[in-house]
Amino acid sequence: MKPRYRLLVLAAVLVGALSASAQTGANVQRSLPTIRVKKGCCACAKRWSYPQTQNPSLRLVEGQKLSYRVLPDASLDAYISVENVSASPVRFGVRIDTSRKEMHHRVNFCSGMACYPSFVLESDEQGQVTLQPGQADHTFKLQFDPQGYLGTSTIGVVIYNIADLSDYVTFDVTFEATTQASVDQPVIAESVVPNPASDHIRIRGTVGSRVEIVDALGRCVRSLVLPSDEAAVSVAELPSGAYRVILRSGDRASSFPLQIVR
Repeated sequence: MKPRYRLLVLAAVLVGALSASAQTGANVQRSLPTIRVKKGCCACAKRWSYPQTQNPSLRLVEGQKLSYRVLPDASLDAYISVENVSASPVRFGVRIDTSRKEMHHRVNFCSGMACYPSFVLESDEQGQVTLQPGQADHTFKLQFDPQGYLGTSTIGVVIYNIADLSDYVTFDVTFEATTQASVDQPVIAESVVPNPASDHIRIRGTVGSRVEIVDALGRCVRSLVLPSDEAAVSVAELPSGAYRVILRSGDRASSFPLQIVR
């Protein structure tokens, strides 16, 4: 074989070998398994799946209203109180279920020292509350705004023991946005001043309203009934810290932050 032909044959062999190698590499690459990281389900979106213990530590305070009627251009705060009926302290968290909410309505909730936007469905550490045996919490509320739309929204609520997820109480709260005459209206107090306060505060509200001053742990540390539309209330005996002033009239309530400093 002539030298030039020998070189051409050798080149062809090398090209064929490189092509086969590349093809084999491609086959090997295609045969490797693809590992996909599964995205975890947000805990806030899950339904409560734990079986309930036979004797829950938490229960709703009796006699509370769990259904409301609101004008479509109004809004309403629905306070729901829960109490610790066990013999031990309980620290609880809150989760809400909005799957039965009318799509145009807006609902958010507050608990402990925190209020959450409508896209948050479960309390964090700020919204958790510790209850001593026999103690009730008055900080949890649902804030409902129909945003001008008629319809009914039902909100599922789970209030659960942080230490034992099978220890919980669950209930529904229903809001109906309607143009009918018989509706629930929120109580709006004109003022709670001064804030911050050191010795006294002045509260303006509806005559006969029940006033509760609640500390950071959800404990009611002072309560009274407004004898007139304005009353002076002493807070001199209360330690410095963050509080809330809650005014209740029937099934309706309004809440105001209060800081006591000295």
